[in-house]
Amino acid sequence: MLSSLNVRRPVYGLMDSWHPSKALVKACLKKGFHVIAMLKTNRILDPNGAAVQAKQLARSIEPNDTRLVTVGEERYRVYRYEGALNGLDHAVVLLAWKAHQPMKSEHLHCVLSTDWELSDEDILRCYAQRWSIECFFRQAKDQLKLDGYRVRGRRAVKQYWILVQLAYVYSMLESNSDFSDGLDLLRKRKGHSLVEFI
Repeated sequence: MLSSLNVRRPVYGLMDSWHPSKALVKACLKKGFHVIAMLKTNRILDPNGAAVQAKQLARSIEPNDTRLVTVGEERYRVYRYEGALNGLDHAVVLLAWKAHQPMKSEHLHCVLSTDWELSDEDILRCYAQRWSIECFFRQAKDQLKLDGYRVRGRRAVKQYWILVQLAYVYSMLESNSDFSDGLDLLRKRKGHSLVEFI
């Protein structure tokens, strides 16, 4: 799917911690796309040539080694690692904790960016956009049956996805930006039209 995209502007692939495999990240980079992804805390980093898990590195970080970063309403303590990690020669990994939580491994978030020119704020702000994508997919699966299609060909899958996205946008437009309300309104209209037809 990545190889079929033809986009000329800067592109950032946003991924949760299940998806940033070496193969997928390399496929994005090959297309000229950057990746911003959550990493599992056991991901191997390579500070000073010594392989170490991110959560082990985090244990050696003191609060004065971090800087406070604000994204939306939330503040984070952020330590910026730049260097190699498993599968990449150079990337940025932000080790971040919510500012009001203790700097313990259970509160640690690791965010990867293949664009090392971005600031810490920009990396976290971009990654925060992933939540709206998650909401879209949950609603599209639950209410528009995105996960229930039976087509297999690339063209058929693309056409199905386009139809789902058009239905989503149309529902949003009908309700002035609330998908669920718009879909309910459209379903009621369909029901009324059917009664009128009969």
